[in-house]
Amino acid sequence: MFKSKNKWKTLFLGIAGINLLIFIWLILLIFLPIAGETNPFTNKKEVDKGEAEFTISSTKENLNKLVNTYLNELSRHTDIEYSVNIEDSVQLIGTIKVFDQQVPLTARFDPIVQNNGDLMLRLRSISLGRLELPNKRVLDYVKDNYPMPEWVNVNPGDETIYAAITEMEMKSNFNIEVTSFNLKSNHLAFRIRVPNKAFDLSKAF
Repeated sequence: MFKSKNKWKTLFLGIAGINLLIFIWLILLIFLPIAGETNPFTNKKEVDKGEAEFTISSTKENLNKLVNTYLNELSRHTDIEYSVNIEDSVQLIGTIKVFDQQVPLTARFDPIVQNNGDLMLRLRSISLGRLELPNKRVLDYVKDNYPMPEWVNVNPGDETIYAAITEMEMKSNFNIEVTSFNLKSNHLAFRIRVPNKAFDLSKAF
């Protein structure tokens, strides 16, 4: 009987280990830097007995892919398509129908990291084709017509878009905070807190 218990315990630990490896692999796929960049896991420490904390570095190239994959999924059931391009600023690129023609709309934002780990995008300029447009009026249009996640709030009055990163609902129950968003140096950093219960290892000890 003891051999049977040990067998099941070994099997459980094996499955738990595989789940942990899959989780780490998914994180690496999201944040793994391009060739020549440093290891994305710059820091790891135990916050308390209930969770672990990781500081992960990424690049503009990697974040572009991640954000646009998310937006493609979000826009799948709508007639409006738009994308985000992160270069020297955060660019929201979409189209507006003018006289039965689709005209490109480009909005440029400067990212500002908030003390709580959220990200605020302050509008720098908006252009319709080559024509510069009033910021507030176009943000009103964006707010009314562009599908946004629940944790993204468009504020035409103060010409900002507030991304409540800390309010994102993650299936794995881990929390994300922005710690650095320096586009000039191409250094983007995020703090991820992972509850131990996400690994479901409690029964193994």
